[in-house]
Amino acid sequence: MRVVALLAITALIALVIALLTGSTWAAVIVIVAAIVGIALLLRDWRGERMGNAAIGSGRRLHQDPDAAVLESPLAAKDFSPDLSIGPDGPSSDARAN
Repeated sequence: MRVVALLAITALIALVIALLTGSTWAAVIVIVAAIVGIALLLRDWRGERMGNAAIGSGRRLHQDPDAAVLESPLAAKDFSPDLSIGPDGPSSDARAN
């Protein structure tokens, strides 16, 4: 996190210097800082993707409070119909609707 913050501050200062003075070296520093920032972003994104791919097998670990924990995939047997198969007609749940 510190590296990214220092990189952003350096790029911002170099950008201001490049715009105010017209310095080519400051403009090169801005471009290099942007390339390094994109490389860090891709590294973090790739690492996050690889971490999620390693979990696999239909299960996810609870990593943050907002993420839903998926224990197992849903199956058709986990649901029940609103209508009964009895000869007397629909179930009381279906009649209430």
